[in-house]
Amino acid sequence: MIVRCLRILDPTTRKERKSSQSLTVGKRYIVLSIHIEVNGNIKFQVLRDDGYTPTFHAAEQFDIMSSKIPDNWHVDFLPGSYFSLCPKAWARVGFWDDYFDGDPEAEAIFDREKEAIFSGESGADK
Repeated sequence: MIVRCLRILDPTTRKERKSSQSLTVGKRYIVLSIHIEVNGNIKFQVLRDDGYTPTFHAAEQFDIMSSKIPDNWHVDFLPGSYFSLCPKAWARVGFWDDYFDGDPEAEAIFDREKEAIFSGESGADK
């Protein structure tokens, strides 16, 4: 799935901003996962402009350029909490804590799944 950033919204106020350290208006991003919160907010997980850090952003900031769903995505669902489409390995409880704590195994899993997603897409800035 490929999206293009149309605008940048403040994550707290939802007001439009001129710039961000994470996103660039007009740039294409490969979506790593989709997260739907219980309140209905939809977020796309993409790599920040640093090309390394995965981060979630409100879906209304983007236009969908390609709606192809990656082969390695699956449904992760917790009633009353969230619904996600993501690689199964990333849905493990504690995975993201391990990843952001620098756990080498979690980093290797992230890289493997990210590359599987990227290999299925073309035409985006990676």
